[in-house]
Amino acid sequence: MSWRRFRQLSLLLPLGSLACSVVLDIEDAHFDASLDDVAGKSSSGAGMTASGGVPAAGSGGTAPSDVKSAAGAAGDEGGDGAVTGMGGGAGHEPSLCDRYCTAVLANCAGQLQQYSSLTQCQEVCRRLPAGVTGDHDVNTVECRLRQADFAQSEPLVYCKSSGPLGQDKCGSNCISYCSLMQLTCTAASTAGNLEPSYYVDEKSCLAACGALTPGDEDPTAYSSSPTAMPSSYVGNNVFCRTYHVAAALGEDAPDEHCPHARGGDPCTSH
Repeated sequence: MSWRRFRQLSLLLPLGSLACSVVLDIEDAHFDASLDDVAGKSSSGAGMTASGGVPAAGSGGTAPSDVKSAAGAAGDEGGDGAVTGMGGGAGHEPSLCDRYCTAVLANCAGQLQQYSSLTQCQEVCRRLPAGVTGDHDVNTVECRLRQADFAQSEPLVYCKSSGPLGQDKCGSNCISYCSLMQLTCTAASTAGNLEPSYYVDEKSCLAACGALTPGDEDPTAYSSSPTAMPSSYVGNNVFCRTYHVAAALGEDAPDEHCPHARGGDPCTSH
């Protein structure tokens, strides 16, 4: 290149970037629109958490499969992530004993009380035949539930036949007592007791119960209330014996109460 040509070029340089592109043969920069998508995807990484890459709320991302499984496991326990309790959460029908005990404890209270606690009611219920809806004149839970429901409006009439004894509306008192006695007071449950604590069979129990002669001061209906008079706590009668069978179940103490239920003190004549 001659000196004259070089000088002409140097004079043209201050004219600006347009002159540069023309004189120096530099092409205009070209903007590639596809690069914008790449940049957008990269910037979305700001919405990822620092623990495992779980998309933040509203990021539109997808949680990893292990995170989905953990959320699903929590939901399986309670349907909505809450762990349901044993014995009946949402969506579980109450059991027959639940329904029966709810009714009899609510409708038979005070001197007409049939059970001293929910536990006692549940334990007695578990040892009675379930029966079928609408039962009457049979020794079943369904029969007692029916009586307990009636007791809501007429407790004086129906509470006495809605408890552990049938009072001739849900089986005879002796049948009710002996069915509970045979399942509660056994050789195994009273092992070590020196006094008579059980019957060898149901026939023996029914014979002993049938031989009981009610006294003038004996109750005519069962009650677990400590204030009921006459009291079912004492006396040579089926009411006292049934009270102690129920107590053995409610307190989980057959060795303590079965001797009374079998006819020992205080279930003796005075």
